[in-house]
Amino acid sequence: MKKILCLFSALSIVLMSSCSSDDTSNEAGSETLLPKKIVETTVLDGKSGTLDYTITYDGNKLKQISLSDASKYVYTYTGDLITKIEAFKSSELQSTDVYAYEGGKLVSKITTYAFGSTPAQKLTFVYNANGTVNANESEISNKVETKYDTTTLYTFANGNIVSSEYINGEREKITSTFDDKKNPFTNVTGAKLLLNLDENFDFYSINNLLTQTTASYDSTGKITDTETITFTNKYNANNFLSEVFVGDAKNSDKFTIAY
Repeated sequence: MKKILCLFSALSIVLMSSCSSDDTSNEAGSETLLPKKIVETTVLDGKSGTLDYTITYDGNKLKQISLSDASKYVYTYTGDLITKIEAFKSSELQSTDVYAYEGGKLVSKITTYAFGSTPAQKLTFVYNANGTVNANESEISNKVETKYDTTTLYTFANGNIVSSEYINGEREKITSTFDDKKNPFTNVTGAKLLLNLDENFDFYSINNLLTQTTASYDSTGKITDTETITFTNKYNANNFLSEVFVGDAKNSDKFTIAY
């Protein structure tokens, strides 16, 4: 299951009063809240394990996300735009994502790999007249680009990605509903422009998931399978997400977000 950290928003447990001056203070504070640590607790067949994400910044710009499994992601900006993300494991570079923009919109992402002979993978973004976006896939080998008949179609509403449809002969469509509270990465510079390309986080959506339904289709358009996931959320005094739970007593994921 794709990381459900589109889930996030802050954790400062602040007591709220009915005083209007305190409300103003909370509002002002929410403009600077940034997630500093996220703890993922996974239960599989009743056995529990944890993974910590420690997030550092330069002002409101992402600097690094370090995981307790010795992996890390290093972010590079050009102005206020995220233009490179490097993935490391035990200090060894694994892959590099390079992002290009035009007119303040993401137009391509190229992923290269540090090991092996895997060709560079490219996503090209097409902004449609109806407000949807296609992410078209291709690969680059020996400076030659080969386009695939594969695309992901994103649909947006109220500042959130409400559906993503992967089309490659057969189709898989994920439809999402959201709360009205704040996504943890709302205040991170440049994050929203990445859509939901980060494998760990949904940087785009301004709110947090409540449900996510995945429908699989065969080549004739017939639904072959559906699955719905429900997210149980908790929030802090600034209406940022502080905890997300998915699953049951035997198998589950829980994310706790601290600012």
